[in-house]
Amino acid sequence: MGIFGIAKRGFGILGKRSGTIKSIKPAKNLHKRRATHDELVAAVDKHTKSPNASKIKKEATSKASAIHDRYEKASSEVKKYNKNLTRKTIGAGAVAIGGITGAHGVAKHKFPKYKKFMERDITIKDGKVKLVPKKKK
Repeated sequence: MGIFGIAKRGFGILGKRSGTIKSIKPAKNLHKRRATHDELVAAVDKHTKSPNASKIKKEATSKASAIHDRYEKASSEVKKYNKNLTRKTIGAGAVAIGGITGAHGVAKHKFPKYKKFMERDITIKDGKVKLVPKKKK
């Protein structure tokens, strides 16, 4: 392309060229949508013999399509909310475990009685609960 072609493209005379479409995501619930559409059309055909039957079909199918769209939007928002909630819960649990582990280490270092208590096993001997030192491996 010469200088004039570049200038034409720059001024928008040739129009904008969009990129190539590489993939298209199919719509969700196509089978349900089609089944609902067919049921509505069959019901109108069966029960209506008036000349404005096609108008009724169009209105009913557009309303059904809008209902499907609202349902899909709501379900995707719920899924997104649950995903974020799960992520937050796992993060909070990890932080809590890290804090407890750190506090346990500090307490063992700072308080000898705590260390002595935590490094014992609980056993039942003669019907009484006793603390005995852990066996070293």
